[in-house]
Amino acid sequence: MKRLSFAFMLGGVLLAIGLVFLFGARHVLDALLSVGWWGFLALIGAQLGLTLFLALAWFLVVPKRTAGLFGILYWGRLVREAGGRFLPFLPVGGFVIGARAVSLTGMPMALSAASTLVDVASEFTAEVMFAALGLGILLVWQPHSDLILPLGAGIVIAALAAGTFIALPGRGTRVVQKLAARIGAGESRALGSLDHMSSQFDAIYARKGAIIAAVLCHFCGWVASASVSWLAYHLLGAPITMSQALAIEALLRAALTITFFVPGNAGVQEAAYAALGAIFGLPVQISVAVSLISRARDLVVGVPPLLLWQWLEYRSLRRRSGQALATSEAQN
Repeated sequence: MKRLSFAFMLGGVLLAIGLVFLFGARHVLDALLSVGWWGFLALIGAQLGLTLFLALAWFLVVPKRTAGLFGILYWGRLVREAGGRFLPFLPVGGFVIGARAVSLTGMPMALSAASTLVDVASEFTAEVMFAALGLGILLVWQPHSDLILPLGAGIVIAALAAGTFIALPGRGTRVVQKLAARIGAGESRALGSLDHMSSQFDAIYARKGAIIAAVLCHFCGWVASASVSWLAYHLLGAPITMSQALAIEALLRAALTITFFVPGNAGVQEAAYAALGAIFGLPVQISVAVSLISRARDLVVGVPPLLLWQWLEYRSLRRRSGQALATSEAQN
């Protein structure tokens, strides 16, 4: 499995490099440099602002809230996103890493895992809605596009999956646990006890209004992600309307969801940006530059939260080792 993932990632990296040179490495580099430090800082600030929607959605899902919980979940979302993007070969996924990170701050692992799974489900539901919006815009701009049929079919299948998870929460939990156990034994252990998680899961789903609010919050977050793309294109000197940015970002997310098996979306993101941008008459080298600068932004935003997570893991390991040593000495 890991070898296949590595092969997909290597192929994606080669594809990205090929796109850069195919459409002019110098033009892509010039576009990247045209952003400047202030422009790059603006993109970082926009991404950090966008994460507020994501943290708020997770916050709404948690039944019992404590002081400082929003800040913890904000950091947990940053860890989840960075783990999925920059640690693609770990035996656990980004959502498991985020749940584990939050549990290190004192939240029970069962609650952290259950709320994470519900948050992932609500985000996926909002993503399907966002993709449908993008498809609608594409129908207006390019009613005869060859992308309409495959994307439409993919959105319908995704909508059915999201509806099943939301409608059958208990079954959804067990399906996720079984899939986690098949993908890697570490994920099943990292999510914690199935029985404890199921009780937390039931408590969360008893608050239907909070889940609906979380879905709407995630949808607002997806729309906000389009404004970040709009800003990136403008900083690179490409005029783009907000409706075009919405369509590009929505259809990009649909494409990345379909190609989930490529670690880090290597190459796929660059190719999707190039193809979708071209539909709306945007220069390909600018679209590739938008993808590359987005990766640089995500790296700057994601590395500090990951380092903090590793420090907390190290501190937790030392504490457990010290307790084990003290217990051993007391028994002797």
